[in-house]
Amino acid sequence: MRTYQRESESPYPHIGDMVWNVLCEQKITQAELARRLQVTPSSVADYLKQSSLQFGILWNISIALKYDFLGKIINNYPESFPLNPESKLVIELNAQKQIIADLEKEISIYKAALGIKP
Repeated sequence: MRTYQRESESPYPHIGDMVWNVLCEQKITQAELARRLQVTPSSVADYLKQSSLQFGILWNISIALKYDFLGKIINNYPESFPLNPESKLVIELNAQKQIIADLEKEISIYKAALGIKP
């Protein structure tokens, strides 16, 4: 077993399984993904067995399936993991948090106007 495959406090997700699940969700066959990637179907079958893939392969699969595997991987980071504040994901999460806060404030205003106790 390779060092990076050893169990840790924060085990990484099985990338092949993630790709397989997206193929099933999108109802795309392994053969179709192979055509999109311009690789053999046996290569795709090998990818799906792998717990880890080279970044370039995962990138190409992401583009071929129009699916954000990197974002999905980020969702598996430990809660305390510091995210890059300049990443699009973090910027969007912060924007969503602000929208939620604004809506909660608006709801409390409406409740107060209607005499509903919080």
